[in-house]
Amino acid sequence: MLSNIHLPNLIKGGIHQGGSKAVCVPGLNCYSCPAAAGACPIGAFQAVVGSSKFSFSYYVTGFLILTGVLLGRFVCGFLCPFGWLQELLHKIPGKKLSTSKLKPLRYVKY
Repeated sequence: MLSNIHLPNLIKGGIHQGGSKAVCVPGLNCYSCPAAAGACPIGAFQAVVGSSKFSFSYYVTGFLILTGVLLGRFVCGFLCPFGWLQELLHKIPGKKLSTSKLKPLRYVKY
């Protein structure tokens, strides 16, 4: 909620253009979301790499490395709602697929 705090922009349909867009925010955030207050580090990295004038972005890369070192899997485990959504989907009653036949593949995953 803190990284997508500009809720009036959802009604207007415009993208927030403030100075906070220069700050990378870990978690579920997208630069082009109307409510986004900051920039997504992975989206910013993709924009830099996909640019025709590719210039390595030490700021974004350093931020991603620092977040990974300091927080580890915290962002994926607590800030990203997709794991929670998968848990909810798994609780829906019904036949579940078995992965026991796929066990031999664990030796070739790396």
